[in-house]
Amino acid sequence: MVLFEDDSYENETFEDVVWSDDLDNIEFYKCTFKNSSFQSSRLIECSFDSCEFIQCNLSLIEIKYTSFIDVKFTDCKILGVNWSTAGGFFSASYDGCILNNNFFSDMNLTRFKFSSCYFVEASFFNTKMMHSVFDECDLSRCQFHQVDLSFANFTTSRNYYMNAATNTLRNTAFSLPEAVSLLANLDIVLK
Repeated sequence: MVLFEDDSYENETFEDVVWSDDLDNIEFYKCTFKNSSFQSSRLIECSFDSCEFIQCNLSLIEIKYTSFIDVKFTDCKILGVNWSTAGGFFSASYDGCILNNNFFSDMNLTRFKFSSCYFVEASFFNTKMMHSVFDECDLSRCQFHQVDLSFANFTTSRNYYMNAATNTLRNTAFSLPEAVSLLANLDIVLK
């Protein structure tokens, strides 16, 4: 079988796929991708609706005008991806994923859930993240700038830092001792 020759796929399972070429103008509905690699591929004008990626490598993918609707990423390696260029609709959940060096800018990530994920040196800029949940996530050197984190929950996450002067932190949930990092940008001395 030649992979991705058709322009739409429904209820298909793709397993152990290694793909590095462009995926251009293809619709996937209720498809599952397992143990597959799309590293360095370009996703151009594609649609992933109600799909799931399980133990996949999506590192360095380039996303152009591609929509992700109700997509689940589980135990995936997703390094160096700029999600801001997706365009179209974007709703996803991430569980056990490595999202280091990812970039989210000018997006609406309201009510997104990230569970047991790594966001080392990831960046969130000018993004709406109200009611989002970061559950058991490592946010080492992750940057937040002009992000609305109202009602977001970081209580079980670690290594986060965000500047209260450049982000909206209304009713945002944190826990001690990690919440002490929020004082780092203030000109104060703690004793």
